[in-house]
Amino acid sequence: MGSNVEVKFRDYDIYKLAICGPGRSGKTTICKRISENVFLKKYKPTVGAEFHTYSFKTQKGKAVALFYDMAGQKRFGVVRKLLYPGTNAAAIIYDVSNRDSFKKCADWIRELRQENIDLDITIVGNKTDVAREVQHSDAERIARRLGCRYVETSALTGDGIANLVKTLIENAIQDQNNRRKSMGR
Repeated sequence: MGSNVEVKFRDYDIYKLAICGPGRSGKTTICKRISENVFLKKYKPTVGAEFHTYSFKTQKGKAVALFYDMAGQKRFGVVRKLLYPGTNAAAIIYDVSNRDSFKKCADWIRELRQENIDLDITIVGNKTDVAREVQHSDAERIARRLGCRYVETSALTGDGIANLVKTLIENAIQDQNNRRKSMGR
């Protein structure tokens, strides 16, 4: 007796998105806002990495974005390097109320480029709901010079989160399509 049952491990596309940046910039709160539409009031540093999902539809059907929320502390660099392979797009989050946070973006770009030279990177100015030390126009100009896109968000209010998600997913889909073309699929 034969069986015509087709076994599929998944019937949707998966996109891997790295969420990086210095500690206390709001990476986890952005991920929680995206995946659960909640705001975390209490700061709790990420240890290693946390994983968040966001489901959406494409022209081909269901898809899932896996957000890899990377710990910002130097000591977790080894963990981050293990998670970077296969990443489709990345966001570097900094705190607009902390100039030092912004200055560290260049180090994050360097770290990401060492792992994946063609990776599309978006710099994200977070915490736009508080007093600024980094102006939008300055950050946008520097992001362009570094070859990155630039968006701003407030994980507290939710402002800019939909635009960030759209930007990252579009970049990830483009990356995955480019990989398939280069592999002849």
